Amino acid sequence: MAVSEEQFKSVLRDVRHLRDRQDILDCINAYGRGLDRLDAELIRNAYHPDAIDEHGPFIGDVEAFVSFAIEIEASFVATHHGITSHNCEIEGDTAHAESYVYFYVVQPGGEHLGAGFGRYLDKLERRDGKWAITVRRLAMDCAFELPRSGWLGEAWDASRGRRDPSDLSYRRPLPPPLAGQA
Repeated sequence: MAVSEEQFKSVLRDVRHLRDRQDILDCINAYGRGLDRLDAELIRNAYHPDAIDEHGPFIGDVEAFVSFAIEIEASFVATHHGITSHNCEIEGDTAHAESYVYFYVVQPGGEHLGAGFGRYLDKLERRDGKWAITVRRLAMDCAFELPRSGWLGEAWDASRGRRDPSDLSYRRPLPPPLAGQA
C-alpha cells in the first residue's frame, strides 16, 4: 500500500505531538521524583533557568524554589507525590498543562500523615529540544491529616525507600533481591 506524501506528513505530525506530550509528562513526573528523593538536580532540571514558580506562600525563581522545596520536603520522614490526570495543549514550542497531583507525607515523629490533592498549572517551552517549565502555579484543592499505622506489618516497613541516591530507583542495572533480603 502506497502512502501519500500528505499521509506521511500527517503521521510525522502525530508522532511529534505524541513525543512532545510524553516529554512534557516525563518532565512533570521527574519533578515529583526529585521532591521524593530530595534530588535538587531533578527538581531544577524540570524548569528552564528563568522560570517562576508559585507554591502556596512561595513565589520566586527556580534556585529559590529548589531551596524552598528541599527544605520543606526534608522536614518530613517520607514523601510521595503522584500525577493522575494530565491535560496538555501544545502549540509549536509552547505548551499549557494541567496535571492533577496527590501527595502524602509522613510528618515528623512518624505518627501522622499529611495528604493533599491539587493541580500543577504549567506553561512549558521547548528550547534547544528540551521541554521544561517556564511558569508553574499550584492550585491546592484540599489538604488533610491522618493517623499513621503500621497495619501492613514490620516486613513491609523493612522495604522502605531512601530519600537520596542510595534509593534502589537509582541503581542500574536493578539488582535482583537475594533470598531472605529485603
